[in-house]
Formats: sequence, structure tokens, C-alpha cells
Amino acid sequence: MQLKTVSSQYKHLPERDEKDFAPYLTGSEIMLKNDTFSFQALCRADDGCICLPVSVSAVCEGVPVEAWRVDYAPVIRVGNEYGEKGFESDNPGAFPDILSQSPAEPVVEKLDAPWNSAYFEKDTDNLINISGDMWLPVWFTLNPDGETLAPGKRTITVRMTSLSNPDDIVTAEIPLEVADAELPEQDVFCTNWFHCDCLCDLHHVELYSDEFYTIFDEYIRNMTEHRQNTLLLPAFTPPLDTPIGSERMNVQLVDISRENGSWKFGFDKMRKFIGHADRCGIKWFEHCHLFSQWGAYHAPNIYLSDGTRIFGQETDASGEEYSGFIRAYLAAFLEFAKDVGIEKRLIFHISDEPVPKQLDSYAKAVGVVRDLLDGYLTADAMSHIDFWEKGLVGQPVVDMPFAENFFGKCPDFWVYYTGGYYEKNSTNRLIVNTAARTRVLGVQMWYYGAKGFLHWGYNFCYDRLSAGMVDPRVSPNGYKLYAGDCCLPYPTVTGGRHVVPSIREKLMGEAFDDLRALKLLESKIGREETLKVCEETLGGKVNNTLIPDADALHRLRNKVNRLCAER
Repeated sequence: MQLKTVSSQYKHLPERDEKDFAPYLTGSEIMLKNDTFSFQALCRADDGCICLPVSVSAVCEGVPVEAWRVDYAPVIRVGNEYGEKGFESDNPGAFPDILSQSPAEPVVEKLDAPWNSAYFEKDTDNLINISGDMWLPVWFTLNPDGETLAPGKRTITVRMTSLSNPDDIVTAEIPLEVADAELPEQDVFCTNWFHCDCLCDLHHVELYSDEFYTIFDEYIRNMTEHRQNTLLLPAFTPPLDTPIGSERMNVQLVDISRENGSWKFGFDKMRKFIGHADRCGIKWFEHCHLFSQWGAYHAPNIYLSDGTRIFGQETDASGEEYSGFIRAYLAAFLEFAKDVGIEKRLIFHISDEPVPKQLDSYAKAVGVVRDLLDGYLTADAMSHIDFWEKGLVGQPVVDMPFAENFFGKCPDFWVYYTGGYYEKNSTNRLIVNTAARTRVLGVQMWYYGAKGFLHWGYNFCYDRLSAGMVDPRVSPNGYKLYAGDCCLPYPTVTGGRHVVPSIREKLMGEAFDDLRALKLLESKIGREETLKVCEETLGGKVNNTLIPDADALHRLRNKVNRLCAER
């Protein structure tokens, strides 16, 4: 058996051999007391071995360790027509992305059968089979919950045990230092929109049933473990990716009736939804858009409690009927928000992705609700500064390729990307992107002073404009052939779980920890010196087109952590 340890910044394609590996982890790694640290073990049998079952685990004194088998996603189109940096390959194939949990401490027993004499690992669904003609990765994350660790030097020991002969063991060691410094709290928003209808359709459960919430809780805990702290609140069915004249599943949390000409609102379902999200670690709730996508011309699809649709794409957004309704609703909702204690944890959306020709319709929509939302944060995805300059939005959410247009002019803006191939030379998180292209987001957010990050798809499992179902484990290419764009985690039934993270989700978590570490370093040595450290290590100017090479971000974090510990 053969065992190599490499950083989390290496994506191992099946056809690669040792000459292609990222640098091995042989020097001393350094993490802060409440930090997380991920790395990979690459495993292989000796030449000529067709299949060998093994167990791979890692231990480190006083530090919890998660172990994940890396599974491969089939990508049928890479889409790098422009020859950009930041792609693992220009050819379709199998790409590492799905993390399936494997045991940390194996219990090996003898399988005694007349036709087979072998050993097996007890109580697991995740045996790892290696062969002599390829390497297979296992992903490890130390301190995944960000607990406060005791400082000091330690050793990570990776252990691979043959299940054909439990006395056959290979180990690798990584020196680790836990420095006597702590990352600051995450002080920026992070949201990837969660789609309740997709949970129902993927897992075959009834909306907002007890079974729904069992699975919902798993998704949200997975979300918050990887630094997402903000959740879309589907008070109404979110008016997203819905063609004119069609409807998505009604996921509205608000009960609506009309009595004697007055609107009545019930919030019991919303109270339960918020309670579950709270317990899973969500800090902020972004109210779904109050007006239609792409211009705020119309109302969202809104339903009475009996299922009758009362507003939709035929409704004038600024007309008297809808204006009266939405103002009555917001007054009731804000009272409810105070009652459940989230009134200071709210973000409001008007309309998603308006463009300059829709400025007037967007302004009319804002005018309908402006006085009621005074004092609350408003934020919308938009790439033109005109909306902010006219005072129509509190914090614009800017497509990353346009960040330079806002930098130095608008003091409070977020960044976003939709993940499509048009994001030329910008950070992205497609399955085929390099780890560096995904993780560099944290450095870029620090540089621009971004207040948050938004992406439209956490668990979207439909095709373009919500047509048809896509199983992301089998066909991650479903949405416009953008492999991995619309889903960060993967649905699963392995080991009693309903959801597992992806490598990309781990990298996004690393990006937000990089952001925290850079803010800590800036507080110690100043912005200019911190920027100098970044640019010297990453080999280029920090901006929205920086895509570092290979292991540069791993080296940067080690350097930043060490400087934070020394100052």
C-alpha cells in the first residue's frame, strides 16, 4: 500500500500520477485555536493489485477529525472555450467533488465464509477500495466545528489499514502547530439560496411535514458548518427562475385570508421554519423578493390559504391592489418579526437582477414599501451603480466581474456570481474549477471590503427556468450544462444521512476563514502590509480577476496564521 498527504487545494483526477501532485504536506502546518484545517490522503495499492479494501483514518491529539471518502462526479461538458486559468481540465470526465463519510476508527473483523476468507470493517457503508493502477483521495477536516483548541505542537497521524490483512498498516505524519491566536467572528453575510420545493422533490417528502424538517435540519446544519449564516425566508413562493405564465411549487409560509375587506395573516408555519433554522445556527433571514424577478414589473405568485392564487405575473407591481396588500402584509410581518426576535436580523429584497432599463419600474416598487422598510437593510443583486446612487438600495449585491465599478465609490456592497461560463477570469465554483479559483473569493472579499456574498443556488435541482428534475449525483450538468453551479451539497442516503458536502463547499468554508484571518492580520499590521503579504504569496495583484496557481492559498494561510501568532 502507498499513502501520500497533499493539501486541500489539489483535485485529483483519476488519470493523474505522482508527477502531477500538488506539493506533499511535509513541513509544519499551522492553524489558529478556533480554526479548521483540511488536507487529503492519496491512497494506492501496489502495482498489479486489482482491488484492495482498506480503512483510512486520521488522529491528532485533542483535535476532532472528520474523514470523508472522495467520490467522483461525471462532467460531460467543461466549457473552457476561452482557455482561462482556473480549470482542472478542458476535457469531460470524472471530477472529484462528492464527500461520503467514512469511519474515523475502524473495527476490523474476520469474514468467515466457505467461498471467501477476508476481513471487513464493521458497522460502515463506506469501505474504500484501492487498486494498483490509480490513486484515490480521502478528505480530512480537523476541528470542523471551530471549537477553541489548546495551543501547542501536535502531530497528525494518517493510518491506512488493509482489510485483507489487518496487520498490514501504512502511516504518514504531518507536523501541526495550534497557534495561540483566534480567528474573529465572521462579520459578513453569506447566503446561497435554499429551495424548499427542491428538497421535497429530491427526497419525496411533503412540504413542511415532520419528515421535511428532519431533512431540512440536516441541510441547514451542513450549511452553517461551512460558514453560511443567512437563509432565504420563503414568506411567499420566491419569484425566481419562473417563466411568465408558469408556477413553481407553492412553498408560501404565510397563511392569507380576507375578511370584510381586510387582509388577515397567519405566521404559524413561518414561526416553525424560523425556529428550526435558529437551532441549526442561522443568524440572518433574507425575506424573499417582494416583487418579480428582472425588473419588479409584477407581483410574486401569492396564494390564499385554500390554495387560490390571488397575485402573480399578471399583477401590476405598483398598482393599487397589490400596493395595498403588500403594505398590509409588511406591517403584520414586522410585528411578527419583533414577536419572534428577528426584527434586527432581517434583510429585504425588492427584485432580483434589475438592469438600467428597469430602473423606473424598480424605483416604483421601492416607493411602495420604502417608508415601511426604513431602518431595515435592503440588498439586491445588481451590477449597475445607478440604483445605489439614486438611493434605491441600501447594499447592492454586485456581480464579481463588476466589483471594480463599485470599489471606492459605494462603501457597503456585497458580491455574487451565478456560476455560468460568462464569469470569465473571475472566481467561480464549478466542479471543473481549480480549488484556488473557488477559494480566492475570501481574499477578494477582504480586498473589496465586501459586506456579504450571495449565490442563487444551494440545492437547486431543476433545469433551466425550473424545468425538469436533475439528480446532482448522477447529472451535475443539468442546469445549462454548468456542472455544479446550482448545488453545493449532495443528496444522499449513505450512512443514514440525507445530505453530504462537496469539496466545493469545503473550499467555500476555507474562503470565509481566509477572510477572517486576513481581517485579524490587518488589525495587527495594517492594510498595506497585509495586502503586500497577499500579493507576494499569490503572485499577482489582488482584484476580481486574480486566480492563483495551485497551492498558493494554502501557503498564504500558513503565512498569515504565523504572522498573526507572532504579532
